[in-house]
Amino acid sequence: MKKVMISLILTLCILIGIVTGASASVMIVSSTNAYDDSDAMNTNLDRAIAALNNQVIVKGKPFSFNEIVGPRTEENGFTTAPNGNGVPVMGGGVSQIATTLNMAMKNLSSDLVYEQLYAFGPAFSAAYVESAEETVLTDYARNLDYRFTSKHAENLAISMWRSDSMIFCQLTGIGDATAIPTDEPEETPVPEPVQPTEPDQPVEPIESTVQRMKVVNVNNYVNLRQSPSTQSESLMQIPKDAIVEYSGEQDGDFLKVSYEGKTGYVHGKYLEKTTDAPTILTVVNCKLSVTLRAEPSRSAASLADVPLGAEVEDSGITEAEFRRVVYQGKEGYVLDAYLK
Repeated sequence: MKKVMISLILTLCILIGIVTGASASVMIVSSTNAYDDSDAMNTNLDRAIAALNNQVIVKGKPFSFNEIVGPRTEENGFTTAPNGNGVPVMGGGVSQIATTLNMAMKNLSSDLVYEQLYAFGPAFSAAYVESAEETVLTDYARNLDYRFTSKHAENLAISMWRSDSMIFCQLTGIGDATAIPTDEPEETPVPEPVQPTEPDQPVEPIESTVQRMKVVNVNNYVNLRQSPSTQSESLMQIPKDAIVEYSGEQDGDFLKVSYEGKTGYVHGKYLEKTTDAPTILTVVNCKLSVTLRAEPSRSAASLADVPLGAEVEDSGITEAEFRRVVYQGKEGYVLDAYLK
């Protein structure tokens, strides 16, 4: 039954390639069998699949599995499950996703250059492939990455999904990459359409007045409180040496600050101005530019278009799918998926 399912999917992909033409040609579909149907395993598989799905492999640019999937931690959505050797580890099962992607990539043959590639040893027992030599072992904590560069004529869009006990990976060509410089791909995921400001309702740029401050004079943490009082409810605990954003608003001895998407009050004796350089992020994964918006919403007013490759200053604050940044003196929100 599984072979029939795979054959049907392959047939469908070929038909899609015929209909859409060379600019969107289906390259290959690969699949593996899930070896553990526990909730924990499915959580890890789905988390890694979500991170890879819709990513683009750009011709001539290194592709890092670990950079995209991220740390295998609870904070990043992973849990403990058996790895390929049957040992329970945080993020167990993620290497099967890397293996499934590699099975598709191997069809590019001479167009594929490996930079980091590891496999399980004789203890491999998961059986989602026939032998350990076919596996791709990844481990973020030990810096075991699946890293490669594609020299294929097209940039390749990744589609990954899980259907019952099967994991599928499809690579789709999204444009001829040979006629353009490799550091500026012609076709990559396009950000949400720019909503131009109506001429009779201009949007005033928001000048950045936020100050960066460091948590000091505590042993471990300070409380971020809902209101400016030591009796007020604690919204969260901010660790020592963490950087917060001070809006300039003060109520008595308390300063109004923001940290990790939450805004509240911290007593001023636990904060001091910092000269630490802010984190700089680069705009990636877009065709021409991304939109700097006044609010963390796709429908919010546009403050500026930030071009591909431009650098922005990270505020350290995220809200839903957006990150708060500063670009050329303007403070606003950019979709986090387009920043690196």
